[in-house]
Amino acid sequence: MGRKSQSKQGSKKNSGKENNKFTQQRRKELAVLVDKVLRLTSIFQASTSVTKSWEHHLEIEALIKEITNLEVSQHKSGHNQRKLNVDKYLKWLTENEVPLDGIEIAEFEGYELGLKATKDFKEGALILTVPSKVMLTENNAKESELASFINVDPLLQNMPNITLALFLLLEKNNPDSFWKPYIDILPEKYSTILYFNTEELLELKPSPVFDSSLKLYRSIARQYAYFYNKIHSLDIPVLKKIQEIFTYSNYR
Repeated sequence: MGRKSQSKQGSKKNSGKENNKFTQQRRKELAVLVDKVLRLTSIFQASTSVTKSWEHHLEIEALIKEITNLEVSQHKSGHNQRKLNVDKYLKWLTENEVPLDGIEIAEFEGYELGLKATKDFKEGALILTVPSKVMLTENNAKESELASFINVDPLLQNMPNITLALFLLLEKNNPDSFWKPYIDILPEKYSTILYFNTEELLELKPSPVFDSSLKLYRSIARQYAYFYNKIHSLDIPVLKKIQEIFTYSNYR
């Protein structure tokens, strides 16, 4: 029995070492890819050539695909069960005095969840009010432990939307978050161009939206690379909490 126990313990230790080596190797590969994205999104010069912009986009996209594949292997997450969390969300809204008279959360074919009126409303009538205490805002971020990062990062100080994105990730990683019922009902993906595949983006090519879509994709890729490096290099305690959940898929 003693030998078997020692054998099992030795096996667990070896397994732990292998997993640690595997994780370290993944992180090294990620760091290299992230640096490539940062360089590639930094050297781009505005061009009147749509072809050049598209070629540049494909280079960035290829790197992002490699990154997301590595991150999926390293940070496995469960399936979103937002429909199962509707009741908890409604209970949370009620507890926080959000009036829901005449409306309900319902599923719409092709659109997932949304609000449905359960009675007739007169034109111009107030349908819903949302108290500020249930809103997840930039002020909440500034008053949280994320403030230590906000105070030293110029990008966060000037772009509140990014501040909110990081704060949302921080709260998502907190099982005791006040906003957990709200966060648990958020969708995992959206219908914006950041979720378009190559073929879908090409459908926009005849439109002026095509070039602005490529610029947005490039901007988000650069932001991701910039914050990845910051989160994994700065010695700020709160960033350790974000490291495991800060992925491209979560950030976009």
